[in-house]
Amino acid sequence: MKERQFMFATIALILGGMLAIQFETTNNPVVRDTRDLWELRADLEKEKQRQQELNEEFERYSELLNQYKGDGKDEKIQAMEKALRDLKKQAGLTTISGQGIVITIEPFNEELIGVDQPVPKIDPDMLRRLVNELNRYDANEISIDGQRVVSKTPIREVNGNIYINNEPVSSFPIEIRVLAKDNEKLHQKIIASPAVEEFIRENFLVESEQTAKVILPAFDKDMKVKFMKPAKEET
Repeated sequence: MKERQFMFATIALILGGMLAIQFETTNNPVVRDTRDLWELRADLEKEKQRQQELNEEFERYSELLNQYKGDGKDEKIQAMEKALRDLKKQAGLTTISGQGIVITIEPFNEELIGVDQPVPKIDPDMLRRLVNELNRYDANEISIDGQRVVSKTPIREVNGNIYINNEPVSSFPIEIRVLAKDNEKLHQKIIASPAVEEFIRENFLVESEQTAKVILPAFDKDMKVKFMKPAKEET
């Protein structure tokens, strides 16, 4: 940054000197009364050549100065855009992919549902405990039934149906996609976790599969922020 500022100042100084030289040459031409016609012509050609070189140099440094100005602006914009992308990624507002696991939850003997057995219900607390255990076992990002789970995600029951991000869970099997730094470790821990054992006790089949690429959708709901106020600028 200091090097860029020094270059900027140097270019500005050179341009200022060139402008001063141009002004001096234009307003105070050197008069030589003793010169003959050939000398005057030769001196005139030299002066034209010098003026041409000066103009070309001026243009070159002007372009270089504009380039540095543009580069500085671009760097600031790029830094802001990168910071914004990072914040969106951390907030779950972008589609992401990576290695992880895919968990499916469905009732045992699903073919008998609606004939001899009622449709089983999942308590939202069971899903919350499963999400908490995934986070405890170093899950990076989670989605349930196509809904990205973020810090503001509500998991609740409405009229006997499970809602995630205010969207109803469609049907069984429920698919939970999880990104993890170590998908094998997460798979081993979660399949034997108390949260999964609870699902099994409630007559649900839970399966986990490791995969090299898991795609999670972006959180597409409005982010409502409370208790926020503008920060005071530092003086």
